[in-house]
Amino acid sequence: MEKVLQTWLSHQCRKLSGSTQAMLLTNPPDEGPTTQTLFWPEDLGDHQQLSRVAQAALRTGQVVIKTNNNEMDKTGEPLDAMACPVFLNGRLFGVVAIEMTNRSKPMQEETVRQIQAGAEWLEAMILLHGSTAKEQLVNLVDLVASGLEHERFKFAASEVTNELAQRFSCQRVSLGFLRYNRVKVEALSHCSRIDQHSNQVRAIRDAMGESLDQGTTVVYPVKPDATPMVTRFHARLADAQQETTICTLPLIKNNKAVGALLLERVGGKSFTPETVVQCEQIGLLLGPVLETRRRDERPLPYKLLESVQTGCVKLFGPRYLPLKAVVSVATVLLVWLSLANAMFRISCDSVLETGICQVVVAPQQGYIAEAHVRAGDLVQKGDLLATLDDQDLRAEQRKWQSQRGRLIKEYRKALAGFNRADVAILKAKRAQAEAQLKLVEQQLARTTLVAPFSGLIVKGDLSQALGSPVTRGEVLYEVAPTDNYLVVLKVDDRDIGRVSLGQKGKLKLSGIPDQTIAITIDRLTPVSTPGEARNYFRVEAVMEKHSDLMRPGMEGISKIEIGREKLLWIWTRRSVEWLRLFVWKRLP
Repeated sequence: MEKVLQTWLSHQCRKLSGSTQAMLLTNPPDEGPTTQTLFWPEDLGDHQQLSRVAQAALRTGQVVIKTNNNEMDKTGEPLDAMACPVFLNGRLFGVVAIEMTNRSKPMQEETVRQIQAGAEWLEAMILLHGSTAKEQLVNLVDLVASGLEHERFKFAASEVTNELAQRFSCQRVSLGFLRYNRVKVEALSHCSRIDQHSNQVRAIRDAMGESLDQGTTVVYPVKPDATPMVTRFHARLADAQQETTICTLPLIKNNKAVGALLLERVGGKSFTPETVVQCEQIGLLLGPVLETRRRDERPLPYKLLESVQTGCVKLFGPRYLPLKAVVSVATVLLVWLSLANAMFRISCDSVLETGICQVVVAPQQGYIAEAHVRAGDLVQKGDLLATLDDQDLRAEQRKWQSQRGRLIKEYRKALAGFNRADVAILKAKRAQAEAQLKLVEQQLARTTLVAPFSGLIVKGDLSQALGSPVTRGEVLYEVAPTDNYLVVLKVDDRDIGRVSLGQKGKLKLSGIPDQTIAITIDRLTPVSTPGEARNYFRVEAVMEKHSDLMRPGMEGISKIEIGREKLLWIWTRRSVEWLRLFVWKRLP
């Protein structure tokens, strides 16, 4: 026994992080002073603080926690000395005292629960250790194996009852579990079908409930020297057969009764105290196993209902203060969101485009001689943008100038000689030469490209194409004014139905995020454009003011003001819309 207790104490201390030292005081249940003291580590020196806390727990029979400073390493770090009583069959068996690092109150409560769970395991081990018969341990192992062998709970429960009936020479063994505070018989030995409405099953169920209500094992007939207890339903069940002996014991899981096991013998065979203890030990290990199997096989609605009931018990019952606080705050927040109004805005990506854009094209064929600006430059009206090579035109101009001079001389000579025919011919040739000369001069004037108005060069860079040929009508530059911009909004197709002309909004550009610009919806385009896994509609808006920092192509975020709506609707509308489409898609 001492080895079992020492092993349990060491296991508990290693399981609880931050444990520094511990001691276990034991005595016969509900009797005088402790008769055995165990330490962890075994060479523990100063244990006065642990002894005081352990004695206090022994006197009160309750958990005692005291916090003191660590004087051994002189760090002053606070330590918790925790003492927890250990019970055996509901009777005080001893107390375990553990010194550990300081913990918060919730963590202290969790530590107490861990120690109490370990105490339940210790109680089962003590009961097992108290039995000297090897056969008992074999029975326990075989029965637990029977409970785990089958995949279905019904088969496992039937196998366990059949095994118990054979091992304990019982005429019938019944197994029942609690469902909503009512016992339901789940298995009968050597019986494949159970009629819950039969008189026999009702009598068995009532006898199980009688044992569970008293929270103890009931053996009928009751011996004269036994503790008085209620056996009315056991007597009714025994009246069905002569010389019937009944033993009913509760099945416990986590200190809570989950069911009952009822064994019946006939022919005057009574249940000895040793047999009753052995049955109780079997129930300690077998009850949690079968209850876990039964709960795992329940239908999903039952599991959901139990989860709701458990949550309600935690919410409206004692303790669980953090849960109550969180639910209260969430409820207040939900009510506030349902009543409060706010401006509903639709957010969408936006980009700046120029309202007017004029192109500068090549007026004639030629070659690029000079380029004075490129994309991104600001220009004024009449500024020189580029120059075309005019060498060929200059040569053409000199040719026609020379020919016009020669024709003028011949014309004057013919006029002096009164040769009317030559005068008419030369006059026509002179007019032709002057027309060609005027055409060449006009072409020379068009070799210089100037800005049509003040603005920004949006497109065009001829600095890398000097000397290259151009054709007539080829676009060389695009010029846009700096005071006429258009905001293009990409509105999601889920929101386009809420957008209308004249609505106001706000715009923030990524290039100038410190400025908020007011916009007004000016045009809706009824054509969607796919992009980024969604469809978007082009919506145009005008700005109420401009900035010198604005440039075409700048991107930003726009928010269109739709109207005042409930905050709850604003935050949940996407989810509600998705749910509607999901339901609509799957409805027949």
